[in-house]
Parts: sequence; C-alpha cells; structure tokens
Amino acid sequence: MSEENRKQKRVVWRRHVVMPAEHGSWAWLLVPFGVGTAVAGQFTLASLLTLLGGLAVFMMRQPATVWFRARRGRARRADGRLAAGWLVGWGAVGLVCLIGLLLLERLALAWLLLPTLIIMGLYLLAARYGRSGLRSLGMEIAGAAALALMAPAAVVAATGSLGVWVWGLWGVMAGQNMLGAWYVRLRIHDTHQRPMNRTAVWLAHALGLLLIVLAGLGGIVPLAVALPFAAFLARAVWAVQQPRPVANVKRFGFLELGVEIASGLWLVACYAFWSPV
Repeated sequence: MSEENRKQKRVVWRRHVVMPAEHGSWAWLLVPFGVGTAVAGQFTLASLLTLLGGLAVFMMRQPATVWFRARRGRARRADGRLAAGWLVGWGAVGLVCLIGLLLLERLALAWLLLPTLIIMGLYLLAARYGRSGLRSLGMEIAGAAALALMAPAAVVAATGSLGVWVWGLWGVMAGQNMLGAWYVRLRIHDTHQRPMNRTAVWLAHALGLLLIVLAGLGGIVPLAVALPFAAFLARAVWAVQQPRPVANVKRFGFLELGVEIASGLWLVACYAFWSPV
C-alpha cells in the first residue's frame, strides 16, 4: 500500500471516532435482539431492518459525541470532520431502515424510538462534561436500558404488536443489562482500587429481583425469569463483601458475555412455555 493510500485510510477510519469505547455494549444490544427474535419465533424483512437500524443508531453515538466535543474545542477538528461524515452515513442507513419499516406498517416501533432518541440526547449533553460525564454510572445504566429496547423492537418487527407483555420483556432485558453494568463497574473499581458504594450495588440487585417477581406474579413476565436475577443478586452479595479485583480483564469480559448469553437462553426457554395473559 502506497503512502498516499495509507494517509487516505487514516482519514476515513479512526477507531476512537467510529467505534464505541465500551466493548460490552455490543452484548447489551445483540443479546436482547436475539432474545426478542427467538420469543417472536420468526425473523422477517422487518426484523432485518430493525437490526440494521438499531445498529445504525448504536454506531451513531460515538461519532456524534466526537463531533459535539470537536465543536466545543475538546477534540481535534480533523476528528470532528471525520465524525460528521460517519454520523451522516449511519444516519442515512437508519433513515432507510425507518422508511422500510414504515412501508411494512411497523408503526408501533415509533414508541420504542422515542426513549432511544432521549437517551442519545442525554449522551450528547453528557459530552459537555468530557469523559467523566460520558462514563458516569447514570449514563452507563441509561445506555444499558436503551439498548435493551432491541428486545421489544424485535418482537414488534416480527409480529407488529406491542402489548403489555412486550414492555415486560423490555423490563427483563433492561434489568439484566443494568445490573450487569452495576456488577462490572464494581469489579473494575476494585481492580483499580477506586471507591464505590457497595451497599447500593446489592440493593439495586435486590430491587431488580423484587420487581421481576412482582411482574411475574402479575402475569406480565414468566415468573421463572426471576431465577437468573436471583443468581445476579447472589453474585452481587459475594462481590460486595470485600474487594474483588479482576485478574484478567479480557477473560472477565468473555465471562460476562457468557453470562449474558446463558441468561438470554434461559429467558427464551421461559417465554417458550408461557402464554401472556
């Protein structure tokens, strides 16, 4: 490759401008979509458009953040121009998918689009405060809940319906994502010897389990989905007793991915033997 081609490649691709910094966020998006698709029992053209559109919105966040920070003088102008290009490109993909879904009469997806846009707006607002704002626990939890919208989106794309039980599925996947964020943050803080409110971690897990049990008793979700949440609580109780530093971050990441997938498979099995009221 010539020097000119190498320079051109650097201009159109910079990892920190294009790719999300949080690697675990991929699982927070793809596992809910997989669960939703499996629960719906079919994968249609609308499902494909929903997946591509969701990925486009997901990928827009990083270049949008870089562009906003460049406008405020917190990032290089060259990065800002590159980010704007990727932002327009992903926006075009999302718009095409949206038009396709409208033509397929999946209008109910608009209800799921609203909270997604609100969360993205919050990310841009947090960008004003630099990395500390973007990486705050509140923003991480909000992002985890927003990515879980891919579960009900997959159901709506396949079936066209948005019932109470579909919102319940979002609650289940959002709870799994958010509690995973709490747990991972605690372990990473322990690794870097940073303080964290350990009581809040297990209380959040206990509240999550309680809400799932109540939803199960109310017929909104299968009661059996409480099992992984009980396991999440037990894990959190173990983790808060004393600092639990991570010996191998990469292995820890793959382990968490395995937990997400295993829990997702259990949820699919629970919904397979459950009929919404």
